[in-house]
Amino acid sequence: MRISLSTKVAIGTFIIAAIGVVTIALLSYSLMTEYFKQNSLENLQFELKEDARSINGSINKLVYDAKILSKDDDIIAFYRAFNNKYNYDAVTNRTLAGIIYSLQDNFTSLLSHNKAYFNIRLLLNNGREAIVAYKDKMGIHLRPENKLQDKSKKKYFKEAMQLADGKAYLSDINLNREFGRISHPLTPTLRTALPIYLGGKLFAILIINANVDKLFTVLEQYKDANNHKNIYLADKNGYYIYNKNNKKIFGYEFGNNDATLMHDFSLNKKSYFTNNLLFTYTTLIYTKDKHISVALSSSETFSKEQYDNFIGSLSAYITIITLIIASISLFLVRHLITPLTKITKTAKEIAQGNNRQEIDFDAIHTKDEIEELASSLQIMLQKLEESKKDIEQKVHERTQELNRLNENLENIVKEKTDENIKQLEALQQQSKLASMGEMIGAIAHQWRQPLNEIGIAIQNLKYDYEDGLITEEYLDEFIQGTKKVIKFMSDTIDDFRNFYRVDKTKERFNVKDAVERVLSIQKAQLVNNHIAVELIGEGFEIVGYKNEFQQVILNLINNAKDILLQNKQKDAKITIELKNKTIYIRDNGGGIPVEILNRIFEPYFTTKEQGKGTGMGLYMSKMIIEENIKAKLDVSNTAEGAEFRINLNEYK
Repeated sequence: MRISLSTKVAIGTFIIAAIGVVTIALLSYSLMTEYFKQNSLENLQFELKEDARSINGSINKLVYDAKILSKDDDIIAFYRAFNNKYNYDAVTNRTLAGIIYSLQDNFTSLLSHNKAYFNIRLLLNNGREAIVAYKDKMGIHLRPENKLQDKSKKKYFKEAMQLADGKAYLSDINLNREFGRISHPLTPTLRTALPIYLGGKLFAILIINANVDKLFTVLEQYKDANNHKNIYLADKNGYYIYNKNNKKIFGYEFGNNDATLMHDFSLNKKSYFTNNLLFTYTTLIYTKDKHISVALSSSETFSKEQYDNFIGSLSAYITIITLIIASISLFLVRHLITPLTKITKTAKEIAQGNNRQEIDFDAIHTKDEIEELASSLQIMLQKLEESKKDIEQKVHERTQELNRLNENLENIVKEKTDENIKQLEALQQQSKLASMGEMIGAIAHQWRQPLNEIGIAIQNLKYDYEDGLITEEYLDEFIQGTKKVIKFMSDTIDDFRNFYRVDKTKERFNVKDAVERVLSIQKAQLVNNHIAVELIGEGFEIVGYKNEFQQVILNLINNAKDILLQNKQKDAKITIELKNKTIYIRDNGGGIPVEILNRIFEPYFTTKEQGKGTGMGLYMSKMIIEENIKAKLDVSNTAEGAEFRINLNEYK
């Protein structure tokens, strides 16, 4: 009967795993239950101790803030001004009203910087409120003078009046009331009242009300719904003053007398555990006669933290068992893979190029897949030898064919490259000649008006001669005017010649001046076609080939002009804006069709009629900007037309 290799491995693995699992279970099960419970309870007790310390620290911080505020210089100034018949403090040179305003700012500042404090008040020694600042969901407010109350009947006022200088009163934690009614939302409140002695007498009482939910910052970590632990605060009678279930807090206020800590938990022991509960509590005494109960519970018997501790305790056992399993596995695997080792050795020699290997069948009698693999490998060797001969013959034939192709390929590539270079140079020259033709047309428009001026002047000269008006002064004025017109025409020729002069070296030039030079040449042609041009923005300098840059500007202006004329645009306009080292050339010609927007910079691509465009103008412009100037030229559509952008921000 043949047993497959996979079955052998599966059986061996199962036996090893079963031994390991049973061993671990026997060693750890009895230890695990008691260890978890006791360790979890100890951790909970430690956490409760730290939480109680944090709560006590928050209470002490409240008292400390009250003491610091009571020592404020403005309170002393308030005392002096209050006892002055003119309500004036000569030391600080302020009136009582000004001091009250300053104290109000101090109270407001403390409320804004401490989210737990929601009411700060200063009571005179007769119980009358002098200053009240309070905070609600709408913000921080100051109580108007006509709404200040008499607190002389309040317990905290009476007890604070009995305290010596430097001592502080702390109230029981209860719900805040305003004007005799419970405030909403419900606000568990702890008050501190501090007597202020000045001039050897009790002058005033400073009171700070704090929201316990925010004052005791340790409560925040237990508000997360995913936290399996719960914290509870209860007053001296056991009524909840904090519970994640808000319906149970201050039950005595709402007739729910069962909302107590002792109703929900047994308080006979400080700490205990049951099958599904861990519980511990302590008493926090924060004044001589006031205390609260702080309790922690966990609804999960085994939390992740305790599980990690348990894993640590078992690590020694697992290590030993793992070593045993590894030893047994190694022995079994070595026994199983010995035949595979022989086959692997043969396969490695084949991979190194030695195909004439024979497998020793006498040594492989496993009666499973390994024996079948050895037989198949021997057959494969025979097939490989036959395939090798066939492939070598085909490789020889293909090599000869490739050698023949390589002899002709170099000549073909060279001929095509030379042909493409000549074609590109011809198209570039054609584009330049087309641009020169447009420039000559612009010059013709530039000259038309000066020639008309000269013709009219000569005609007037004849009439003035007949009328006897020609004098020496008249002739001098005529000559000067004619020279001025001729100079303008000569400058136009110089501009044309310089515009197409081949730059040999880079030069520093002002971008705005270069644009204005192009516009001066194109001006007459644009005006004649009723196209308005606006140049806005401040100029800036770059270093480059000025004439090439001007040719780009000319191409972009001519491109905009052609579109405006083609579309017969009313109120045709070209705007050139210089902003943030970027040149924007916009027109209101309706824009570029979206389907060709990404192709307009391709060589030979044109939308003009046959013979009116080479398709090289925008291509050459992009090459000049991005290759020679190392800037960026792109285009997009606006609401009115096209916008070309020359971005020189990356230019160096």
